[in-house]
Amino acid sequence: MRLEIQAVRAVAIASVVLYHLFPHALSGGFVGVDVFFVISGFLITSHIAKPLAVGGFSFGAFYARRAWRLLPASLLVLATTVLLTALFVPRTLWKDFGDQIVASALYVENWALAGNAVDYSALASDASIVQHFWSLSTEEQFYAVWPLVLWLGARLRYGRRRRNGRSLDPALAVALGVVFVLSLTNSIWLTGSPAAYFITTTRAWEFAAGGLLWLLMRRVSLPDAVAAVVSWTGLALIVVTLLTFDASTPFPSATALLPVTGTALMIAGGMPRVPWGPAAVFRLRWVQWLGDVSYSLYLWHWPLLIVMPFVIGLRVGAETPLWAKLLVLLISLGLAHLTRRLVEVPLIAFAGVRLRAPRRRYRGVLILGLAGVLVIAVPAGSMSWSVTQEQAAAATTTTASIGKPCFGAAAMQPGADCKPVDAQDITPSAVQVAVDDFADQEGAGCQVLGSDVTVKTCQAGDPNGTVRLAIAGDSHAANWVPALAVIAKQHHWSLTTYLHSGCPLTAAHIAASCDTWKASALTALQQEHYDAVFVAAMSRTPWPHGMVRTASDLTDKVRDDSARGYAEAWTQLQQAGSDVIALRDNPDPAIGGLADAPSCVAQNGTGSACDVQQAKALLADPVARAARTTPHVQLIDASSLFCADGTCPSVIGGVLVYRQVQHVTRTYSRSMAPFIEPQVRRAVTAATAR
Repeated sequence: MRLEIQAVRAVAIASVVLYHLFPHALSGGFVGVDVFFVISGFLITSHIAKPLAVGGFSFGAFYARRAWRLLPASLLVLATTVLLTALFVPRTLWKDFGDQIVASALYVENWALAGNAVDYSALASDASIVQHFWSLSTEEQFYAVWPLVLWLGARLRYGRRRRNGRSLDPALAVALGVVFVLSLTNSIWLTGSPAAYFITTTRAWEFAAGGLLWLLMRRVSLPDAVAAVVSWTGLALIVVTLLTFDASTPFPSATALLPVTGTALMIAGGMPRVPWGPAAVFRLRWVQWLGDVSYSLYLWHWPLLIVMPFVIGLRVGAETPLWAKLLVLLISLGLAHLTRRLVEVPLIAFAGVRLRAPRRRYRGVLILGLAGVLVIAVPAGSMSWSVTQEQAAAATTTTASIGKPCFGAAAMQPGADCKPVDAQDITPSAVQVAVDDFADQEGAGCQVLGSDVTVKTCQAGDPNGTVRLAIAGDSHAANWVPALAVIAKQHHWSLTTYLHSGCPLTAAHIAASCDTWKASALTALQQEHYDAVFVAAMSRTPWPHGMVRTASDLTDKVRDDSARGYAEAWTQLQQAGSDVIALRDNPDPAIGGLADAPSCVAQNGTGSACDVQQAKALLADPVARAARTTPHVQLIDASSLFCADGTCPSVIGGVLVYRQVQHVTRTYSRSMAPFIEPQVRRAVTAATAR
């Protein structure tokens, strides 16, 4: 037992747990994972290289030892997580949580998160309950590949000849050095892309650094005084990283060299025998205990942190109170201690006996792995599948529903006397709402995403209509398409969509790909000479200033700067002969304190618990400001269909208003058609009369 490594583990797990519980207090705590990676590289390289150097390495024994060490505790936590999800988590999150649990059981969670472009630093309401398994998945993939890397290095050096002691070290150093350089280069190159944080190729160099450290320490011995200075320096580097790094730090990239170097120095320093050295601190019982339980504590703390808000009845996205976080910490520490004592230690001893036997047996660990994965994957997959089936059966809103008394926006009309709707009668249901949107059902592929600069168009209304209309903007412009499509079809107008997520039609700079798309879309709109072009944009992103966090951040200056950008782009359309009709943005529940309206409704039903204050959620829209200050631009304001008496409900007339954050459901948008039709008709008539 190397006491200094247990102490470094203690530093790593304390950093990660405190960061997850109090991210603003320890902004760089996420580097604790990098510390773990260096430790793993150091230890696993030694476990492989020692027997490999004398020709006694067994792939089967290595993999079996790793499985007995890691699988029992992780499978126990995953099984508990499935149960917690079924008992406390709203069904709106079952699909995502179920898929992530299956990915974690198969140890590919890091690739699943990379594929979903998850932001690790954003502890959002929709964070996966097993998001922390990304690092365990990365380690397992490292364990799978590392023996092959070192074995190939040995074969290239010796072939089948007899090996002896340290003579293999240069070949292993070359193999590890190649991995280090290639992976670090890949990490620097990819940092900034959503996948860079999680994928194995950007992290392999940290494991290689640990392996190279082990090879170096076999040949270099430090005097105690020097070792003490080295160790304290390493700890100082880690502490500096913890206190100065934050979500804005490019990572992993070359910046990860700081905590990696600090970890290497702490391990290299060892346990120096000088009075002022760190050995006395490293030997402290609680430090060693924390190092002992670090693996189990890492497993337990995250799912408990994610499920706690549901257990105590907080609505999704609400800040977990301090007392609840401290309770999570205490429960996690207790479970970590019990898991270490009752699961990890006994099974490590059991595996040691089996693997030291004259005839090694690997059948037990194979059965454990397969059975464990099935026990986790089957119920988690079933939860995800049940949600998928309910979404597939989602009823489409027919035109017969539009305009019916008390259905959707009809309930917001003056004098409407509408009774509350039971939660089970909401249209669409909280689960089905995820697929109740224009892009998925009526215009698949119509909304361009990410860095795509292709100008894609879709047709709605009457394609043969003599009045030709278009709508251009971001996903908030897409919110209006279902309603406008109903009106266009009624009047035999054609409606063409020009939509790009996060990319409104403004002259202000947003991003290179968005600017390219805007220029192309604006050119296409000018060439088509539409009678009128509808424009809308998310009011929370007043470009060129970027996203605002509160209503007070949208000052008059910010709003006016943004309005000028819209007006400049619209003037080009007017010069090409098209009228511009601006659509005031809908409320933003997220900025009003409601991060996930469907999950809130699933938790609390149709009462007022999921309402938000109009003063917070309905922002001073720069698009509306530009419409009022730009000549010949008409404005349609449907705020009264979303908010009344200072409140913006999540359920109106038995219809869920928002499907995701502040994006309006297709059903509610269509229900607005009869009530915005007079404004739309007058605006279009005025445009065609010019």
